[in-house]
Amino acid sequence: MTATLLTARFDEGERLRLETVIGAVETAGFGVDGVVLPRAELIDRVSQVRRLIVEFEQIDDEVLSAAPQLEVITCCRNEPGASVDIEAATRRGIPVLFTPGRNATAVAEYTIGLLISATRGIAAAHHALRYTDRYTAIPTGDSVTRRDATAQWSLDPGAPFDTFQGPELSGRTIGIIGFGLIGQEIARLCSAFGMSIIVYDPYVSSEVLAADGVERVGLMDLARMSDVVAVAAKVTPESRGVVSRDVFEAMQPHAYFVNTARAALVDYDALVDALRSRSIAGAALDVYPIEPLPADSALLSLDNVVLSPHLAGASSDVVRHHSRQTVDDLIRLERGERPRFLANPGVFEASMRLRS
Repeated sequence: MTATLLTARFDEGERLRLETVIGAVETAGFGVDGVVLPRAELIDRVSQVRRLIVEFEQIDDEVLSAAPQLEVITCCRNEPGASVDIEAATRRGIPVLFTPGRNATAVAEYTIGLLISATRGIAAAHHALRYTDRYTAIPTGDSVTRRDATAQWSLDPGAPFDTFQGPELSGRTIGIIGFGLIGQEIARLCSAFGMSIIVYDPYVSSEVLAADGVERVGLMDLARMSDVVAVAAKVTPESRGVVSRDVFEAMQPHAYFVNTARAALVDYDALVDALRSRSIAGAALDVYPIEPLPADSALLSLDNVVLSPHLAGASSDVVRHHSRQTVDDLIRLERGERPRFLANPGVFEASMRLRS
């Protein structure tokens, strides 16, 4: 009998720590070879499992029906519904644990990296130096050619010193749309850069805002007041398309837009129009309405946008973070304590009432 099946990527030290409390852990699937378990194999494996730890394997009603002894599911993701049918688990009285904020630091740091790359022309300068001969000296004895190339590294108009100048972050205002764990981490980093921080999030508590020393404003006020608008919200029925054409039209001509959250939050047609017309200075993007980014995307033809292929959360430390969160909560559960991160807390509360 396999008491615990682990298919997520997992830190070896944390797995050993878990085994000291609950016994042997069987590993398979994506966490072993980077390929999700075939559905038939997954259904076969869960038939005797009591604890299931997943990341990208899909745990739906059919899989749960094949796991009559299952007592708990842990999903090593920020949004457990991406891999687990939480309603189906709840109907069966199975608590679903998850790992919110596992990549908050990774996404926040990447957001700052994209922002600086866009504002200071780092990506464009790298590309020009690496893939063109505009700013390199030709290896020849021709002194005229060498002098012309050298002039490109001068203070002359059109030289890199002139072309790639951009604003410092210090003293600027960043407006963050969504102030969950990622938004809060972006705010912390931006504060270290000397930026002022304003937030649009109708749902975050005043206590959280006060603790971080940030100001809550309306969405359109944020667009008008910000030198940088960064998106850090989750996609919900209320937030879908929140960054509308009106938001881009309200932004200042020198302002930058950064999205490392989800494309569904943004009107990308309006963004392209704003970039083409230079009604905003530029953008830095990690997510798109269609992924991979199509070869005919209008974004690829613009020179005032930095593009990244959905990498903001791809830190090598994320696995260590979600492994630690998982083990901590499974140990709490084993001791009869309430786990910190429950996607369906009512299931756990009901089980506690039955025991008392």
